[in-house]
Amino acid sequence: MSKLHVLIGLPAVGKSTIAKEMAKQLDAVVLSSDSLREELLGDVNDQSQNELIFKELHIRINKLLSEGQDVIYDATNLNRKRRIHLIKNEIKAEEYHAYYFNSLLGECLHNDSQRERKVGFEVLNKMYISVQIPTINEGWNDVKYIHPDLKLDKFYSERFEYLLSDESPNHEDLMEEMMKVVDSFEDVYDIPHDSKYHSFSISRHIFYVYEFVMKNYKGNRKKEMLIASLFHDLGKGWCKSFINYKGEEKRYASYIGHEFVSAQLACYWLSVLGYEDNFIKYIVDLVQFHMTPMDMSVKQERKLRELLTVEQYEDLMFLHSADLNAK
Repeated sequence: MSKLHVLIGLPAVGKSTIAKEMAKQLDAVVLSSDSLREELLGDVNDQSQNELIFKELHIRINKLLSEGQDVIYDATNLNRKRRIHLIKNEIKAEEYHAYYFNSLLGECLHNDSQRERKVGFEVLNKMYISVQIPTINEGWNDVKYIHPDLKLDKFYSERFEYLLSDESPNHEDLMEEMMKVVDSFEDVYDIPHDSKYHSFSISRHIFYVYEFVMKNYKGNRKKEMLIASLFHDLGKGWCKSFINYKGEEKRYASYIGHEFVSAQLACYWLSVLGYEDNFIKYIVDLVQFHMTPMDMSVKQERKLRELLTVEQYEDLMFLHSADLNAK
């Protein structure tokens, strides 16, 4: 058996381009769900027979791996449950390597607009709010982030670090300074929650979670916890909606998928600010799982403990307490 390299990311993020470069570096064969749609259905956009496409794709991948050939699996692979099933049950390899393509939705939309074969806003947005960034305990030998080339000037990273060092912040000053460093904070600044669960605005709620962590956290990862508290609800600015799944207008806003958008924003901004990957991964996991402890079943708790380290789980539960404390 050989190595399986699984690409994970939104359409138009650049996976296929990078896959060609990786194939040369790793001496691997690229197999793509899009290419298979073109071959079997004559239309790369045809989503009507996905079960057939992926069944055939997995057969071909397994055949190459059994022959000793390393394979690059080029598809979106955004769903955690499906990824776990894939590497535990569908594909037999000696090693499994995950590559998450770190980007903002706006960049994917721009890239998509430049392509002949367009995915479109509606499909991309639906995917964006459901991206589950891979964590190593899904069953990977390693997880690598493919970051954008952008790196902010050192001034911004130093400013960000300085803001984290203020032990007595106030809402207005902290948020106004954060917006100068991470412009995504503009999307939540003083935006009303319009929720029966929260009385404060989104940014004020974020601030009170941050303040709770600042004053009460006694663990070894205070910087990571402070940053996670700042980013944990940042995706609410994008996800806020008064329309439910049935298309019906609601009195209160919902924020479906905000934890996944928040995790993507944390991953992007921390990378362009220059933080190293292990530091970013710790925070990303706290952010993307921060809603899981809400009304968590015994089965959900067991699965969550399997996905996180003991330290991460304890820190996540503290973040959950902070989140509940800051209504």
